[in-house]
Amino acid sequence: MLHSRIAGLERRAARLAQIRGETKELSRKLYELSLLHELWESAHSVQSVKGLLDSVLDTCMQMLKANAGSVFLYDKESKELVLSSVKGRMAESLQNVRRKLNEGVAGYVGAALEPLFVTDINKDARFKPSDSERHSGASFVSVPLVENNELLGVINLHDKNGGAPFEPQDLKQLLVAANYSASAIKKLGRHELLEEFNHELHSRLDRALENLANTSEELGRLKSYNESIVRSIPLGLLTFNRDFRITFCNQRTEEILCERPGSKNLLELDVAEKGKSWVRELQAVIELGSVARFDSATFVPASGDKSFVIRAIATPMRDPEDEIIGGVIVLEDITERVNMERLLAASERHAVIGKLAARVAHELNNPLDGILRFVNLSLSQIDHDERMQMYLQEARTGLERMAGIVGSLLEFSRNTHRPRRNTHVNEAIKEAIGSIRYEAEERSIEIKMDLAPNLSESPCDMTQMLLNLARNALDAMEGGGTFSIASALEDGQIVVTLSDTGTGMPESVRKRIFDPFFTTKEPGKGTGLGLAICHDMIQKYQGNIHVESEEGKGTTFTITLPAS
Repeated sequence: MLHSRIAGLERRAARLAQIRGETKELSRKLYELSLLHELWESAHSVQSVKGLLDSVLDTCMQMLKANAGSVFLYDKESKELVLSSVKGRMAESLQNVRRKLNEGVAGYVGAALEPLFVTDINKDARFKPSDSERHSGASFVSVPLVENNELLGVINLHDKNGGAPFEPQDLKQLLVAANYSASAIKKLGRHELLEEFNHELHSRLDRALENLANTSEELGRLKSYNESIVRSIPLGLLTFNRDFRITFCNQRTEEILCERPGSKNLLELDVAEKGKSWVRELQAVIELGSVARFDSATFVPASGDKSFVIRAIATPMRDPEDEIIGGVIVLEDITERVNMERLLAASERHAVIGKLAARVAHELNNPLDGILRFVNLSLSQIDHDERMQMYLQEARTGLERMAGIVGSLLEFSRNTHRPRRNTHVNEAIKEAIGSIRYEAEERSIEIKMDLAPNLSESPCDMTQMLLNLARNALDAMEGGGTFSIASALEDGQIVVTLSDTGTGMPESVRKRIFDPFFTTKEPGKGTGLGLAICHDMIQKYQGNIHVESEEGKGTTFTITLPAS
């Protein structure tokens, strides 16, 4: 009976011991699970890989009751294990440590991708004595951090509490923690890499936008600068495409062309130069890539009001592939320059003619005076011979006409031009009309006068000038007509208008009437000096003479002179 009770107590004691062992094991597992839960929460709350590694190392050291540990991360570029987190007595001395694969314990574990469990490094043949100096304890565990067979790093734990060696169960626990950690490190590494890439991308985008803004601003300045240059140059500049449509032109081009070209076809412009074709030259620019030059071309705008003389050069415009995509034309309005050159040439001719006229006049003047004197003496001595008197009278008339021509030559040459006194314009008009009145009546020409009262004087002697113009008007009205002369004071200027209803003049004659020695009269009826002298005298006194004439409808001269 007693023996059976003792046996029952022993069984109960054994069962109680078993329950206590199971309870202890269960408590340990619960503790490990709580640590793994903390590790899981850290993996989802920590924002950086460094923070995660520190948390992983803390959890693993608590789980295995280790006083020291380290975590190495694998650098793919350098193919080295880089110490990223370390704790324990030797932490300060282990900063910035790097291990190649198969170098040291971490290098061996990383190369083999297998865990390493050592109970006493001093008795393990796999390690040299120098390796034990790197560890604060003889026992340690080292496991690789692996995700899908990819090495991420290595976890090392050593210096267990109380100097006890690590057990196989510790290795199992560390492997479980390493599996959790590897997945979290990989995920957070990708996220951190993505964040870093995103940050770098935004930084590059910001720099690119800043550079783009600076470039755009610089291009804007260059565009404004180039537009200012194009606007400021005194030449016309235009571009055209292969269809000869104007694609761009500056303001000067619009002024020269007298219109806004828009999409106007260049071939339609009325441009002509002797020996050259505007259309063919421009077509050669596009088709052959040649350069077209027009040194003195006449351009008539679409309005047709007046013509211009232009200088132009057209060159092909090419794209980066050297294909001709259009052309560029530079225009210059040289109308004023050409007119000045013509005036200069005319002035030079007038100067030569004037010098020649002066010399001829001086050479003839003295002989004419002597001949006239002897003719007059002969006329006074011959009273009874009427025929001889008639001959001498005709000779004197011719000599007087020659003397008048010589006087005109002297006047035109300006070598004998004498200063004039102020002339009352209306009186000069009346004197000139008085000289031609009888001749006008004989030709059935009506004279009309419209003179402004109280007209001021003119510094120019107008009598001879008006007489020349009046005689020309009478000569233009062989079959009769009306001759009108009027005076007025307009804006401080004396204006005299002379009009006739004669035959008028064609444009070719009208352009040359002021040229010396140019006349349309029959030989012996005109020298061509009258209008030239009038024009020369009016210009000398800062005046102007303008003529309008139409064939079959008459001629009008308008003289403008400053009042004295």
